[in-house]
Amino acid sequence: MQQGHPRYKQLNKADHEMYLHNRHKAEDVWNALKNVMTGINKAISVVGKRISSALGIDKQMSAPDVDYEKFEIKYIATDMFRNNAVIVNGK
Repeated sequence: MQQGHPRYKQLNKADHEMYLHNRHKAEDVWNALKNVMTGINKAISVVGKRISSALGIDKQMSAPDVDYEKFEIKYIATDMFRNNAVIVNGK
């Protein structure tokens, strides 16, 4: 009994090789796009630094002093239920 067309394995191998080729080309295109975006980002940052130095805006603003532990989801949910306990209990 015949197990299928003799070219079946050859066609499957060709399909697989084409898949690998396309994946490799897609990776190359993705890397090229990342390189272009990185170059644009660097150019914009250089221009921004030149403009800020020309205008005398070299001071860096300090970040606000925020307790980020307070903003975790579990604390927010706990505070929310604690504050709305009257509404939940109906009192």
